[in-house]
This record gives sequence, C-alpha cells and structure tokens, in this order.
Amino acid sequence: MSSPCTNPFVVSARKYRPTSFKEVISQPHIITTLQNAIACNQLAHAFLFCGPRGVGKTTCARILAKAINCLQITQEIEPCNHCTNCLSFNSSSSMNVYELDAASHNSVEDIRDLVDQVRYVPQVGKYKIYIIDEVHMLSNAAFNAFLKTLEEPPSYAIFILATTERHKVLPTILSRCQIFNFHRIKLEDIVTQLQIIATKESIAYEISALQLIAQKAEGALRDALSMFDLLTTFAGKGETIGYTSTRDYLQLLDYDYYFKCTEAFLQGNVSAVLLLFDAILRAGFNGHHFVVGLGEHFRNLLVCKDNATIPLLEVTDHIRPSYAEYASKCQMPFILRALTLLNQCDIHYKASQHQRLHVELLLIELATRSFPVEETVAHATETAISSTQTPSRTLDKHNAIKPQITDVVPPPKQETLVIPSLQSLKNVLLTKKKINAPKKIEAQPASKEPIIEKAVQAFFADYGEQLKQQGNIAGYHLMNQPIKVQDQVIIIALINSVQESMLQNLKEELLVQLRKKFNDPKIILQSILVQELQGTKPYTDQEKLTYLSKKNPAIALMRERFKLEVVY
Repeated sequence: MSSPCTNPFVVSARKYRPTSFKEVISQPHIITTLQNAIACNQLAHAFLFCGPRGVGKTTCARILAKAINCLQITQEIEPCNHCTNCLSFNSSSSMNVYELDAASHNSVEDIRDLVDQVRYVPQVGKYKIYIIDEVHMLSNAAFNAFLKTLEEPPSYAIFILATTERHKVLPTILSRCQIFNFHRIKLEDIVTQLQIIATKESIAYEISALQLIAQKAEGALRDALSMFDLLTTFAGKGETIGYTSTRDYLQLLDYDYYFKCTEAFLQGNVSAVLLLFDAILRAGFNGHHFVVGLGEHFRNLLVCKDNATIPLLEVTDHIRPSYAEYASKCQMPFILRALTLLNQCDIHYKASQHQRLHVELLLIELATRSFPVEETVAHATETAISSTQTPSRTLDKHNAIKPQITDVVPPPKQETLVIPSLQSLKNVLLTKKKINAPKKIEAQPASKEPIIEKAVQAFFADYGEQLKQQGNIAGYHLMNQPIKVQDQVIIIALINSVQESMLQNLKEELLVQLRKKFNDPKIILQSILVQELQGTKPYTDQEKLTYLSKKNPAIALMRERFKLEVVY
C-alpha cells in the first residue's frame, strides 16, 4: 500500500527557518553588529547569545557560522548559499561546524572531548565554529574545564554560546564573551510572518486568528509556528483558520468574559460575577488561569488610560475599541487596587486549601469596591435623612443595601435648671428672681453660610495628614473615606466596624476642630457602615426539603408510610 503523501511533512519552524541575516526578524541590533564585525574583520573568539526561547538565538548562530566561512560573501554581508562551504552547511555535512546540546551533554567528559577537537585545524574554510546551546545547563566542573580554552582559543576557533538563562552562567564565562541580548519578537512581526507562510502554503485565515496565535506565543516565533501548524491540521485542507476555532482549540478565555467581569465590578453586582466565574470553571478553565488572565486584562486597561502607553497594548485589533471604552469607565484607583489584589491572589493561589473560595473572595472584594463610592454615600444619606421624616418602609431582606447609621456625637441637649430641695428661703427667692428676670438678648451671629462639602473634604485631608505624621496610618486612611454633607450633618462612609471604633476615639477632638473651623456649634458627625448584601440568601436544608416535597408529593407520602425522621 503506497503512502498517501510522497513528501514527508516538515514543520514550519524548520521549513521556514531563516538562512540569511535579512530573513531574521525583530533583531536589527544583533544583525547590524554581526554584519559590521564580519565586514571589519573584528570577530570575537566567543559570543554569548541570550534571550527568551524562540527568538532566533541558535538560528543567528548558524547564519553567523555559515557567513564567516562563505567563499563568496555578498556586498550586503550575506552568505551566498552557492559556494561549497554554504552548500555543505545547508546539507548539515559541514566539518567546520560542531553543535553541542549542553542540556544533554553537560558533564566534564563532554567538554573535554570538545576541547580535544579544538586542536584540529579546519580542513576547508577559515574558521571552525563551536555552537553550544543551553550553555547554562553545564555543570560547574564542566564550566571550569572550559575556561582556559575559552579564554585563549586557537585563531581559527570561534565559540558561540546560547542560553535562555544568562544569570545561571558563571561570571568567569560571561567576562570572556561578547554578549548579545535578543529581544522578544513583536506581535505585529509574528503576524506578518504567519501571513507570509500562510500565503506560501495557500492556507486561508482570519487575521484575528493569526493575531490570537501571536498573542498566545508571547514573543516566541517558534511557538507561534507550532500553533499555526496545529491549527492548520485541525482546520483541514482547504478550510479557513478562524478566530472562534483558534480560541477554542487553544483553550483561551474569550475577552467577553473579562469585559463582563469588569461590567459586574462597576455595577457592584456580586451575584453576576460569581455566576460568571462558575460558568468559566464549568467550561473547563482553571481558576488560576482565570486570575492570571484577569490580571492581564486590568493591565491592558491601565495602559489604555494614557495615549502614550497605548502601544504597550498587545491585543487583536477588534478588541482595542472595547478596551478604550472600559478604560474610560474605570477610575485609576480602582484599576490599581484590582491589580494589587489580583497579584496577591496569584501569589497565594497554589498554597490555598480552598482555591475556588480564594478567587471568589477576590471577586467579591472587587465588586464591592468598584462602583463610585460617592453615589453610595449619597444614597445612604438620603435614606438616613428620609427615615427621620417618613415612616420606614420594609425592605426586601434578600437584596438591599442596608446602611447602618451610628451617631458619633449626639446633638447637644438643653440644660434644665434643678433646684435643690433643701435651701434657705433667701436662696429660693434669689433663684426665682433670676429665673423671672428678663433674659439678655445675646447678639446673634450673622447668618452662617452653608457648609461646603469640598471644604469639609479638605479639612479631613489635612487632619489625616497630621495623623499620618504622628504615625497613625489607619487614622490617615479613615480621614480619606468618602463623606457627604447634608445641612449641618457630616456623614462619613466607613468600610468596617474597626474604622467605626477608631472614629469613636477621635470624635471629641474632631468635632471641636470642625465646629471651630466652620464656626457652627451645631455640627453633627455621623457614620455610615456600608454593607452590600446583594445576592440571594442560601436556602436551609429544611427549606430545600419543603420545596422538594411540594414539587414531588411522593416524598411526603414515603415519609408517612415508612415513618421516616429527617435529620438536618
């Protein structure tokens, strides 16, 4: 039986591997330096190529090895690919290039074998090149055995070392090499390269799908090409690589999930964000993957807040307008707070014994702090004032915001005259005379201007700075809580009972300064403990049984017939 395909399949990362300097993308600083070194005949005896995976370190090492032995190098300092040396190199039969994988050959014996080979002069060509990949995997003993040869090699020997972890290479090795730092490949460059390959292979595609592949590759072209081959096989011959199929096959959370989460945060809708997280888990995604993706999402919102940082946004083109829209809705303090909480959740996720609850607590905290606090305080203030004028209505116990209003300082009480029962007649008559005497009309101060909310906020900010200088950081945060002014009532919104207790300790001094500042002895300070009790109340076991009994009468019949006792 003959094979259905005569030519063996070669992956794109190998088939379209650059064979000249001009084909290398996103590394112009590396290519220019190497070409100038060849043109000026200033080649170092040792190079160290370091950078992330899949950015062209080994590829550039091979091109450099081919170029310096090329017999007919072009004016553009490119290998000709036609001479004997270039042809033998392209066919992997060159005797002047020796490649060593340090990940699997990291012992002293392997390095000693390499050092022994250095002694032999190249038979054809000017240089003998030794490419050592993943050099950081060498043992300390192997590094030490390599030092002398690396420091004083023969004139015909050139060493090219490549590594993804430069910090693991011994300083004595680093000092003997010219170091080249490779950059991550730009997203647009990866997309362009994928388009070129797709055109050559006659593969139909959606540009958004290629952008998604490039984003998933995180700057590694080899990873992008591997995913491209996989999706081409998945789509089938003659089919189009679409955005939806790419997203589903690569197990990527759609941006809609993150935007829905952001919308729920802005609305303070705890139940919606919890249900959304449950849907994500049911779809087979890991909670940690969701947290990392949400952190990247808020990072994108952060860079969209300023036009100068928009180029840092690495997303597909059809998503950019949505990020611009939501970035305008989110305030900077909320974004920074969200990034801080997400970073903490990411760090402690694996150590948590209840990882789902760990993420849910994060989502609840973001949902209860995202919407504008001023609106909440204003609503709570109106509720507090109207409750003193009209009968209170019965609120739904399941979903309502119940602000707890606590008088920090009660209004000043009118003093009553108390006459002792045992007094002389003279003292009693004098007292009655004082009571019946016409009271002196005190000069009333001029009508006071209404208290301005901005002035009160400025006063609280200054007072908080004084507390901060005294080392009272908690008091400083307390003074920066949102406030609302209603006539002579100043209402401050508190997050928890700890802040309420702290305000009780500061109330006397705070009221004295407030009344003195605004020349009004009738100023009253109140606090609102804002609690979001959204979502439905969990059903008890008894309520569940009652519901099931109504839905299925056979349950009650079975309890009566067998005299079953329910244990809750």
